[in-house]
Amino acid sequence: MSQIAVRLTESELKMLDSTVDEGSFRTRAEAVRAGIRLLGSAAREKRIAASYHDAYAEPLGEDETQMLDAAAALAGDALT
Repeated sequence: MSQIAVRLTESELKMLDSTVDEGSFRTRAEAVRAGIRLLGSAAREKRIAASYHDAYAEPLGEDETQMLDAAAALAGDALT
């Protein structure tokens, strides 16, 4: 495992220490690693949401429209 040095403000350090003191984490390092994982998860979720937005924000092409029309017609036939 790699080791890095991090500079924190007094308020950030107090927040970190209170999280450890409350028993949420055993050590400062464990709390920092959990925070980094949360940041990574949030960034991943943001990328996924952006991908969904981009995929559905684009207008459908002619082939896609025809395919959806055909599927809707088949679904209608299956229901009647």
